[in-house]
Amino acid sequence: MPQLGPDRREAVDRTTGEILQLELLESDSDQSRTKPPIRYDWSPPGRHVNVGKRLMSMVWHKESGYDQNDRDVLGFFIAHAPEGTEPLRLTFKEISEILGLRRDTVSRSVGRLHLGGLLLETEKVGRIRFFRINPRAAFDGSAGAQVQATIEARHPVVPAPAPPARKAPARPAGRRRKAS
Repeated sequence: MPQLGPDRREAVDRTTGEILQLELLESDSDQSRTKPPIRYDWSPPGRHVNVGKRLMSMVWHKESGYDQNDRDVLGFFIAHAPEGTEPLRLTFKEISEILGLRRDTVSRSVGRLHLGGLLLETEKVGRIRFFRINPRAAFDGSAGAQVQATIEARHPVVPAPAPPARKAPARPAGRRRKAS
């Protein structure tokens, strides 16, 4: 009879032909020995963000319609956004000071990212608008929370949509230039 290794057991009693009960899973006594939890925050304290690689690679492509400032602002939102669906409660001025960009540059980039669905407007306090990352693009939280957050989130668009055309300010009626 061939010798079985230490991890192998007979499945059949060869003398009677009876099939033996095999324990395929660890017994209850074995399960009481728990392994220490694995930490995923490499530089504590830290959290990790689940990012859609395909979408992000499209955003970072040179023909995406998003420029380097847009990618910097998006990266800033990914790195600094609070957990879950909370907005990043920083003004454009505060973001611009951290990134070293002009405030209007941050404003334009946030506008393009919002138009493309990568950022979603969540709050407005007076004239200040706060945005969060679309959970279909990136999410800081559990997988279950991300599934719930994506239920009503729109799909991001790459390449970037063209901004709406701005109308030239109308001149007041009745005022005309004098002819020289």
